[in-house]
Amino acid sequence: VLNMKIILIDDHALIRAAMISALVGSRFEVVAQASSVNEALAMINTHNPDIALVDINLGSATGIDLIKTAIKSGASCKFVILTMHDDEQMLEEVKLAGASAFITKGSPIEQVIQLLNAVADGVNKFLKVGEIKVTPIKKDFALSKRESEVLSFLPTGATATAIGGLLFLTEATIKTHLASIYRKLGASNRAQAVSIALENKLITN
Repeated sequence: VLNMKIILIDDHALIRAAMISALVGSRFEVVAQASSVNEALAMINTHNPDIALVDINLGSATGIDLIKTAIKSGASCKFVILTMHDDEQMLEEVKLAGASAFITKGSPIEQVIQLLNAVADGVNKFLKVGEIKVTPIKKDFALSKRESEVLSFLPTGATATAIGGLLFLTEATIKTHLASIYRKLGASNRAQAVSIALENKLITN
């Protein structure tokens, strides 16, 4: 199937924005977003998506609760868990709840899209991406003032040209700053940089 409808369920608006930006140009169309279980259940009901990409931590409830409730109420979409945490017990709980796959937020976006494609194509075994542990992050990232400014625009999905326009810098200069930011954060793409920056409070939600 060419166009697949996907719903993003994460209590961090910045992570949702980064994921929307990362999925541009793929076969996945983000039809709705939600930040809580109740909101997500309503969205699943309304939009009938092919895939729901679900964070584990959703305020007072969890993504696992959401999956169990949605399946009980007859949701036909596939569920993919997206989380910062990666441990075997959680993996088992996710499988038992009825999820189709498990992705860690540190995974390269190419791997994430590859996994979403496999889920969309109906691979009938539980899939996991992010087997390789992300290198531990050093807490002092030593970003310059300008790099911090550029970083603050990443969750909006703005292009290098657009960020350059806002900061009165050339696109080439912004791309140089981005390369430096990714290197200092240990990130390989925008979604990963936003995730790491959020986790380490370099940007606020």
